[in-house]
Amino acid sequence: MAEKALAEAVRLFEQKMALGLYKEALKIKEDHSLPLDMLQEAVTKEYTRVLNLGEYSLAADLAKGYDLPEKLIRDAASRSFSRKVDGEHYKAAAEYAKKFDLPAEMIRVAATRAFKKSMDYGLAKNAAEIAVSFELPDEMRIEAAEKAYSMQMDSGLYNKALKIARKYELSEDLVQEAEKKAKSRR
Repeated sequence: MAEKALAEAVRLFEQKMALGLYKEALKIKEDHSLPLDMLQEAVTKEYTRVLNLGEYSLAADLAKGYDLPEKLIRDAASRSFSRKVDGEHYKAAAEYAKKFDLPAEMIRVAATRAFKKSMDYGLAKNAAEIAVSFELPDEMRIEAAEKAYSMQMDSGLYNKALKIARKYELSEDLVQEAEKKAKSRR
């Protein structure tokens, strides 16, 4: 009787997976403590289907969530990463590369592009955040932080400039300049 119930649970799992009802499939897997080896065929079939539809992120999530071979995970994740880069979603691409443990060079390239795009659009503070988050060279962090600092100082937002100077470890001269201007406003 137990084998029949197990077979029925696997059948239901396969059915939900084929319909793209992943949360329901996961619930069946958990409720019936289904072993992954019994589900590999259905998951692999769904992985292939969504990959062929161009749903690379979804394919990568499926592969990772159900312990498909590392090659399948990396293939789908790399394709999704490339699509994000091609769409100029550099920060998302870099975060995605980190999530799927893609090669460090891929992460660095996407993060550098995100940094440059932010700088080009005058989003210096965002660029500084990217430099810190993705451990880009200190020169990049300082370049962006100094630009953000100058923008705040030029706007008369001395306390914000001071926060930037401290957060991004700018020179003591810049910290003191912002402190002096902030105090003179009181």
